[in-house]
Amino acid sequence: MTEPTSAPAAPPSLESVLRHAWDAFHPGQPAPLGWLTHTTTQIQAYLRNHHSDPQPPPAIPESLTQFRRQMWQALREAVSEHDIDIDAANRVMEVVDLPLLPRRWQVRLTLTVVAELTAGTSDDAFDAAEAAIETALAGAEIEARIEWNGNERDNADPGELDPTDPWPGCPR
Repeated sequence: MTEPTSAPAAPPSLESVLRHAWDAFHPGQPAPLGWLTHTTTQIQAYLRNHHSDPQPPPAIPESLTQFRRQMWQALREAVSEHDIDIDAANRVMEVVDLPLLPRRWQVRLTLTVVAELTAGTSDDAFDAAEAAIETALAGAEIEARIEWNGNERDNADPGELDPTDPWPGCPR
């Protein structure tokens, strides 16, 4: 069973704060008649008349935005002129929360691709699978090249007869 949480203590009233202040400065002396009511009323009126609504956080001044843009462009130019290493420039960008400089990457992936196709020999099956992958990558509109290495041809498991494939050379 969960214990009920106690509500936070309410802040002391203005009257009790003023009464405590009077007693601290005038121990044992009663406050003048009407002093507490009059002082409380005056403080509340002052707060009402001089209260300002909370201000929204200040917008980033255009000069700061312009400075950040100029900083990014200056670092980009310094990298392109080989005045600074791109990794060092990107560390600076990261510290000041700017976008990192774009760079070209060459990515080498080793993938296992399993394709089911019809061929007479395992070499023909590998050649057909490689051709299908090259066609798919060409349609992806990215600059990619495939480095085929015949020694990396892993496995071609022969299956059942494909009854849908006609005799080679026979029109479909």
